[in-house]
Amino acid sequence: MQSWSLFLVGACIAGFIQGLTGFAFALVAMSFWVWALPPQLAAPLVVFASLWCHIIALSKERPHQLAISLVIPYIIAGLIGVPLGSYLLHQINAETFKLILGVFLLIWCPIMYLAPEFKSLKRLGKKTDAVIGFLGGVLGGLGGFCGSLPSAWVMLKGLNKIEQRYILRHFNFAIQLFTFAVYIFQGTVQLNQWPYIMILMISVTIPAILGSQLFYKVSEKQFKHIVLSLLFASGTFLVISTVI
Repeated sequence: MQSWSLFLVGACIAGFIQGLTGFAFALVAMSFWVWALPPQLAAPLVVFASLWCHIIALSKERPHQLAISLVIPYIIAGLIGVPLGSYLLHQINAETFKLILGVFLLIWCPIMYLAPEFKSLKRLGKKTDAVIGFLGGVLGGLGGFCGSLPSAWVMLKGLNKIEQRYILRHFNFAIQLFTFAVYIFQGTVQLNQWPYIMILMISVTIPAILGSQLFYKVSEKQFKHIVLSLLFASGTFLVISTVI
């Protein structure tokens, strides 16, 4: 019963954050699910649920004037990185997985909270975006974490929240769709996971819709601080649970 409670609470909170930000389902959900599920089971569930949240949120997205070329370098390179990440998924144990994720969040969130802006980064072109996309693809194959590095990158480049979410939402959707297909091909998605998948479809739908609606009501500063505060808390719990 406790395992199912952690599973459902993590799914609902992560669905809301995914709808709000366009990423972070894996980072939020896994801070709950690592207590109840092994990485090899949690990874395909995270990818599917995040993909489902993207489908919901994209249907609620308002019209914009942003060009698809803004995200194409990330997507192409990310697709190349996914198979490597899916291979690494079967080579890592649960405690190492938790520690790496937690340490990453504890380092990344304070840096982003201070809002450093490096003007030189804005001059870097599509090749650098592609490198970030490739690394995001590797993390996506490893467990649905494809948005973590790109989200840090677009913040560092000083893009506004509309551009940030546009890149993250479309990049994550493409990578996670491909990742889930790879998981099916490799046999990572198994018959005993489908009850979890059906429950996820029901439990994340309303939170994702609410998050998508809230996005247009928060400021740039509120948007960033909400995300970073939640992810930093997740990282803290992960590290403490691993060390203790």
